[in-house]
Amino acid sequence: MPRRKNPSHPNRDWPDHLDPRVKSFLKLNELIFKPYDAIDLQHILRIRVEKALHQGAVEPGVIEKIAAMASRDHGDARRAVALLAKSAYLAEKAGTNITFPLVDQAAAELDQDRHLTLLRSAPAQLQATMAAVIDALHKADAESIGTGEAYDAYKAFCQRAGLRPLTGRAFGDLIAELDIYSLLRSRVLSRGRYGRTREIVLDLPQELVDRLYGQILLNFELRG
Repeated sequence: MPRRKNPSHPNRDWPDHLDPRVKSFLKLNELIFKPYDAIDLQHILRIRVEKALHQGAVEPGVIEKIAAMASRDHGDARRAVALLAKSAYLAEKAGTNITFPLVDQAAAELDQDRHLTLLRSAPAQLQATMAAVIDALHKADAESIGTGEAYDAYKAFCQRAGLRPLTGRAFGDLIAELDIYSLLRSRVLSRGRYGRTREIVLDLPQELVDRLYGQILLNFELRG
């Protein structure tokens, strides 16, 4: 049975389904914008610095560093400006100029904020899966766990949160989705005649793991 499309998400390929005569009448033109390169981003960041910061607030090479990081990762001017703003906030808080270490700290905090925002708005079942992985790893006191351990922890968390647990197959799909979002890492391991299992690793800073788990508990109105 085909999956129903979420009406809240626009169908971006709708022009492909139009009658050719309609497409000709509309005179559709597809515009593709290339990502900004490092030179473009440097120019944008310098304009922001001149408008928002006092002279000498940015150490030499910082703008180039932020532009290089942004162009390498995404080429998104808005995220480059967000990194500059976060660096400026940390510098003001520390009472210093914007330095290389502060840019690295700002990038790490923005990455954590992205994970928290993503999980905060995620469906309840996806949040429960993430909480279950954290619970299972904590209980096992190990760097990795198998799908069976994670699924047992998931069913326990669902009971605690008042959720109806999904099937093991659906749970595996949720694990794969969390992997896509870089909230965990998973890989399928072959055990020969004993079949296959999925190894799950939570490769995140402990501070971020604690914040994610606390956010999930808050969303479900549970106590730690």
